[in-house]
Amino acid sequence: MYTIRFGGYIQEMDTSEVRLDWLRAFLAVVETGGFTAAAARLHLSQPALHTQVKQLAGWAGPLYRFEGRTLRLTPRGQEVEVLAREVLGAVDRFAARATGKVATVPVVSAGRALQLYVLAHALRGWSGPLSLRTEDRPATVEAVRSGRAHLGLTSLLEADPELDGTRVLEVGQVAIVPEHDPLAQRRQIRARALAGRPLILPPAGRTHRATLAAALGGDLHVAVEVDGWELMTHYASLGLGLTVVNSYIPTPPGTVAVPVVDLPRLQVHLIKRKRAPVIAEVAALEAHVRKHLAQGTGAARGRG
Repeated sequence: MYTIRFGGYIQEMDTSEVRLDWLRAFLAVVETGGFTAAAARLHLSQPALHTQVKQLAGWAGPLYRFEGRTLRLTPRGQEVEVLAREVLGAVDRFAARATGKVATVPVVSAGRALQLYVLAHALRGWSGPLSLRTEDRPATVEAVRSGRAHLGLTSLLEADPELDGTRVLEVGQVAIVPEHDPLAQRRQIRARALAGRPLILPPAGRTHRATLAAALGGDLHVAVEVDGWELMTHYASLGLGLTVVNSYIPTPPGTVAVPVVDLPRLQVHLIKRKRAPVIAEVAALEAHVRKHLAQGTGAARGRG
């Protein structure tokens, strides 16, 4: 019996009451986003699945709520998700070692561009199993927090108390301009040089766009709104406007990358959850990625 303080009240929890099938049921609901798909995955009836999750909630406290059709975990549910992954992972690793199978497949989360132009270079020579999740910054951070991913490669806007982050890359930002544009003759520019020029930018609300708008004092002329670094540079190469991207993004033919010296430099971090169990396969992958990023091979060196 354990006494645990949570949410301002004391709760008595008997660990002998919790069952592995409850934890598996809860994870299935979290990962599929609902009971119908989770029941199908586990080959259970929905009433049986509901009963298991209800029993887990009776032991741990309220785990989730639905906002419309979207399942949202409570703070307690987020903690139980981490617990479930740790406990079930330990059991699965024990069973795998007994049969000589690979105990854990490391899971890494990163954005598409970081995978293509940074992580791919760092993975050269890796011979073990690997699972990659393609997710933006918030989703990458959440995947690592929750234990859905062991490692993440992303830029951190601020320190996260739940994560250990090591800076593995720092790059500047560059303007992608046609090779015959007057700006192409400059070794570097300040952001104000882009004022009034037609720009290709991500949708409103994105940090990159807000940063550029602030640097231009609001003098932002959006010619094309599109999501994705490769699409931004592609449309710039077609002459639809200028764009600003991280310097590790390849420069399309017919364009020139000009460093923008007064925009913030991007710091890319390799992140993992604090107090996560040490798993040999994950530790080996982390060491491999760190080593190759430290060498700065290929596009991972960046410009600027």
